[in-house]
Amino acid sequence: MHATLITLTLLLAVLFAFTGTTKALNTVTARKNATHLGISTPLSRLIGIAELAAVIGLLAGLAFTPLATATAAAICLLMIGAAGSHLKAGDSAGALAPAAVTTLAAIALLVLTLTT
Repeated sequence: MHATLITLTLLLAVLFAFTGTTKALNTVTARKNATHLGISTPLSRLIGIAELAAVIGLLAGLAFTPLATATAAAICLLMIGAAGSHLKAGDSAGALAPAAVTTLAAIALLVLTLTT
């Protein structure tokens, strides 16, 4: 398996393990972010669960490439939603950067899974 694909998969898995756990456990930070973005606590927790599901999909995708492809596409959609929420909240470009970079990483992973 391609080293770039594995590295990108692991980096995304670590990122979403952290952010998903924070939201799923409804930490103070997650509640503050949800309030700022104008989303409910249940929706924030659901997003966290989706992020944790992405971790499972990413890691299992190392063994079953079609799952990695589907997970990368789902991450792109999730991050587009995140960017939209930040835009709706009137956040600066700096606040949009993590969603944009993560989307680009997911697109790169998507391309890698389709070409290797």
